[in-house]
Amino acid sequence: MTELKPTTLYFIRHGETPSNAAHIRQGILLDDYLDTRGVLQMEKIISIVKILKLDAIYTSYLHRAEESAALINQKLDRSIPIIHDRRLHERDFGSLAGKSVEEWDNILPDNREKEALQIYDYRPFGGESIDDVRQRVVSAILDIITNNPGKNVGIICHNGPLRLLLFHFPEIPRIYRGKDTQKDIANTDIYEWEITDGRIANLKSLLK
Repeated sequence: MTELKPTTLYFIRHGETPSNAAHIRQGILLDDYLDTRGVLQMEKIISIVKILKLDAIYTSYLHRAEESAALINQKLDRSIPIIHDRRLHERDFGSLAGKSVEEWDNILPDNREKEALQIYDYRPFGGESIDDVRQRVVSAILDIITNNPGKNVGIICHNGPLRLLLFHFPEIPRIYRGKDTQKDIANTDIYEWEITDGRIANLKSLLK
């Protein structure tokens, strides 16, 4: 009996937006489209994405992710399904959305430390906690794995959900580096994650 090949997930951070360029935190309330540089970034990774032989692309409903997914699909040799899932949204920052990095530092002086440790809680501002984000993102990933056995799946991702996954699974390799080297997770970074039974078990253990 032929063993089914593992499902491989390719997390692709969306292209740059005007808010990214201005160092403004978008969350879900600030719903930018890509800027000109962001569109060019997506076009530059098409040759790499073609090699991945994706069977489907998953995206949030936020414009920057939807547009990135559409730009990829337009350039592929064959069109593939684009599937939307709200659970893949960026974190909800509540009233902190739309504020600059400097404003964040003034309002929450320890926000960078909490971000690094993944212990943030934006509920006092009307947003989400780390547990809220973990629950929805991990449940989305588990459903994607279950519904795409043995396939190569692209997931157009936002910084927050991707940072959460890399925190819990730091061995996920980055196979392409976006051009903005000032960011640890740059726009159009691509990460490859081959899913095995053990990984699925580890993912399930994150659901509380």
